[in-house]
Amino acid sequence: MKGSRMEARYIVRFEDGFPRSDVEALGRELIEGGVLAPGFIPPSVGLLNLDAIVYAKDEQGYDTVFLPDRNLVSRMARVARDGHADLQDKTSRTALALMAFAQALNLDFEPGVAFHELGAISGNQVAHEELAWFRAADKAAARDWIAVAAGQKARVDLGAPAEQGDQDFALPLRRWRRNYVVALKIAELELYGTHKPLERAVALLDWMYEDFIFAGPAAAFATMYFGPKAPKRGLFKRLRTPTEREEAVAGVQNAAWDMTHLSDFVRRVAGAEQERRRYVFASGDLSLVRIATTLLLQPQPADGWPSLGQALAEWWSEKDAQRLANAMFERVDHLQASDRPLPNPSPDLVDRLLAAGEARVRDWRP
Repeated sequence: MKGSRMEARYIVRFEDGFPRSDVEALGRELIEGGVLAPGFIPPSVGLLNLDAIVYAKDEQGYDTVFLPDRNLVSRMARVARDGHADLQDKTSRTALALMAFAQALNLDFEPGVAFHELGAISGNQVAHEELAWFRAADKAAARDWIAVAAGQKARVDLGAPAEQGDQDFALPLRRWRRNYVVALKIAELELYGTHKPLERAVALLDWMYEDFIFAGPAAAFATMYFGPKAPKRGLFKRLRTPTEREEAVAGVQNAAWDMTHLSDFVRRVAGAEQERRRYVFASGDLSLVRIATTLLLQPQPADGWPSLGQALAEWWSEKDAQRLANAMFERVDHLQASDRPLPNPSPDLVDRLLAAGEARVRDWRP
């Protein structure tokens, strides 16, 4: 692909034989599927407009980078390992379309959190094996990926897996441990707290502000989970199972990983300008994508984006949505303006909170 300036216009030329119509169709499919959340203001022509992406790279110096969750990463690796794409579920189709689109435009992935999640759940060796296949999937094989995604080929040979590294993916991430503490608190408020959703949500904000840390992505996750109108199925798996309480704990752990993907998105977006990168969060879990779209919103509408209160009205009444948005920004403002010394928690605080939170989840009975 090549860009050139002519009379103040930017003209993009792709190499001969480039399957532009197929790639544009994949971009439309991804946008219409609602599986992407950009960490920047998309161009007016669209987030996945081919010419805009090339212009951002060649003229403005910005790389577009996808942050896929574990379900997408695992399915991409499976195509490389098995040589074919199993399109029996929507998430597999999303994974295939996203990899094909990224390959076509030579866009990057940052899947680190996904492999830490897999390592924590299935062990370090399994994580390294899947990472090796993901790297095989993510090498230059754009035509093969596009052909499979377009239904022109049923199988693809992407070669042997990459060489395995020595990183310890099973080592718990500090960010995940903190998010797990918050996830357990959300579960406790759901199981034992008041029946009024707004009171549960505000109680969580107060607890984070007064007793722990104010974790914005975790708070956003909670606003959807507690939202009376929100499609929250799957955010906490089997939380109210009457007998298998370890499954409930595992569901809370899974929610903490979802929060960690969101917090990684926010962290990377915060440094994106220095890195000259534009990050896009990607997930087949549409609820998670909807939460991600709220993370960068402000008290007032700006640049074509709604205010946080307006966005939360999808899950709450307009009145409660604005109250909740105000409560979140008030606590953030107080933390930023406060001259009080930062707390110096004991080294075992997180361990104690995790043990207490898990006990509360295990002990619950209907």
